[in-house]
Amino acid sequence: MPPGKLASQAVHAARISLLRYIKRHPWRLHEFLDLNSCGSAVTLNGRNLADLERAWGQARAAGLPCALFTDSGHVFGEHFSGAPIVTALAIGPAGRGEMRQITKRFQCV
Repeated sequence: MPPGKLASQAVHAARISLLRYIKRHPWRLHEFLDLNSCGSAVTLNGRNLADLERAWGQARAAGLPCALFTDSGHVFGEHFSGAPIVTALAIGPAGRGEMRQITKRFQCV
């Protein structure tokens, strides 16, 4: 994926994960808006769909907020024919220690 497409897919997934977190913890919304404190964000590279799905399952089993994002309807390069395709996984907000066991096999982009 070109860098711009990768960034947009990561943002889509992160936004959904954050919204799910806020829905479950509405009293923490002020931390993200009023205190301007979103914590760190790291973009990692998954080799294939199986890697993303395994990490997604582990995050869900651990009770972490997460979102597996499926892009659809876009035509862009050989992998984006307009058919739905999983492009990104977001985990968090969560502490590094909570995510480390799930994310340690991935490389930074």
